[in-house]
Amino acid sequence: MIVAHVSDPQLRRALLRAAHPEEDVILDPELAVEAMGLGSPRLVVHVVDRAPLGVGESGEGPRVVALARDVLARWETERRRADLPVARIDHLTLRMKELIEKQASEPTWVDRTLGDLGRAAGAPLPPGLRGFGRRILEFPSHYVDLFPLAEACGLSRGALKARFRRKNLASPYTYLRWFRLMATANLLSDRSVTVAQASHRAGFTSDGNLCRSMRSLTDLTPTEVRSDPGWNRLVLTFVWRHLDPEALDAWRDLGNLFQRRAA
Repeated sequence: MIVAHVSDPQLRRALLRAAHPEEDVILDPELAVEAMGLGSPRLVVHVVDRAPLGVGESGEGPRVVALARDVLARWETERRRADLPVARIDHLTLRMKELIEKQASEPTWVDRTLGDLGRAAGAPLPPGLRGFGRRILEFPSHYVDLFPLAEACGLSRGALKARFRRKNLASPYTYLRWFRLMATANLLSDRSVTVAQASHRAGFTSDGNLCRSMRSLTDLTPTEVRSDPGWNRLVLTFVWRHLDPEALDAWRDLGNLFQRRAA
């Protein structure tokens, strides 16, 4: 997930084009605030007046890129001086892609989780499944139901459910619930985080609701998933139930579920 505090329409479009197809780009100011407080963005981009182009980070937080207006102006000057100037949106896209690849290339816990699932399933996860899982793992409080997922797919909730039904897959809500619990387990791996804090970060209405959901779906408790054995059991149970070879083939047939929308 990339959180962008950017108002220029072409720069917003360039970020959407430059980001990895699996990930969300959060441009809405209110949603960006929520993503910073409750989500796990890998990169934050914002435009500043005079600071030089720089990258920073705060503790365990995401990488932060401050784009100075004079740097953006210099990029535009370089584009215009080229023998065959490309369109501004194409030039900005290339620049932003280079910046993202340079400054946010380190694997995150989400990358490691998707890798764990692929190894447990015995095959790389299909792109649609990776995009589905990444969005929920990075921002579980936003994806508490199917509406935002269906919106990201450019479908109604009914149409999204029907696509899964036609492939004999479990409902998209089943996968959503599992990925939200994996996001919660990651929060609980920090033993200083209470169950109540983890439930809030993951969008559950209460710690009791989290406990009931985890127990009913996984047969595990929040205390159990804090440990490596508990995490491994969570991953393996999900794979055994919902990521067998037939399910992976069905996910491949689903293709790319998500549509990148222009800003």
